[in-house]
Amino acid sequence: MPEGDIALLRRVRRRLYWLLAVMMLQLSDRIPVTVGRRLCAGLARLAVRMRPTDRQVAEANLARAFPELDVEGRRSLLMESAEALGLNLFDTLAAGRLLDKGDTVVEESGPVAGRSQVLDVLADLAAAGRGVFILTGHLGCWELLGGWLARELAARGLNGLGVVTGTIRNPPVDKLLQGRRRGLGMTVLPREAGAGPLIRYLRSGGIVAVLQDQNTRVQNLEVPFFGEPAPTPAGLARLVMRYGIPVLPVVIARDRRTNRHLVLHRPPLEFKGTGNIDDDVEDFLTLCNAQLEYFIRRNPAEWVWFHRRWKS
Repeated sequence: MPEGDIALLRRVRRRLYWLLAVMMLQLSDRIPVTVGRRLCAGLARLAVRMRPTDRQVAEANLARAFPELDVEGRRSLLMESAEALGLNLFDTLAAGRLLDKGDTVVEESGPVAGRSQVLDVLADLAAAGRGVFILTGHLGCWELLGGWLARELAARGLNGLGVVTGTIRNPPVDKLLQGRRRGLGMTVLPREAGAGPLIRYLRSGGIVAVLQDQNTRVQNLEVPFFGEPAPTPAGLARLVMRYGIPVLPVVIARDRRTNRHLVLHRPPLEFKGTGNIDDDVEDFLTLCNAQLEYFIRRNPAEWVWFHRRWKS
């Protein structure tokens, strides 16, 4: 096929994906929430059955993470994960609408240095003036978490929420998605722009969420994750080592009884380096992976098992 025809097909395909995304967003603003969730959950379960390659990736990942489960146990967890992914997809599409309700997202209480709420902890950490990293992952409805944090931080007079994002190869869809994040109050910090915008945002007192649980096309180190080496982005650790930026692990999880989303956090990470930057970066990334693994083990059905987290 001539290159001109191939380029045309790519443009048409990208446009169709954009139109589909626009239609889904518009639909999510109009249909009842319970109907939308049920529809997306059903589509996700169907997609798992129709995409054998993705299903095999997820089954292999589950076998690595939970070798104690038998085949049927892993398949059951896989279908739970697909359903949760569908539910969270709809809540992502309807994030603005759900956040306007005011009771969709709630905090889990827990003792952290005498302060029980994640927003209190973030305010304390931000007071040092070095900025704050939120360590999080593709667990639960992470886009809803970003929107909620952005609104709540702004309401407290803090510097909002920055999010480190990759760029989708489909420019119209990328523009739509990033515009939606900005509409929810997030400051988008594209990974491709380098460290400069991120560092400036942190120096202004900003709080930045970093999704640290996937194998992406950045500088990685292989450190343990569920007991096996996994490529893990090293940029976060290098910035923490260099600038002394505090890190707070935070995720979100659905309460299946109420369909509310619960914000969970652990204490700020404490790390004493050796002075050897390479060893310290590797050790800190291992600590980060341990935090994320803790959250995933607590709520395995809501992690994205379909991603190729390990190299093989």
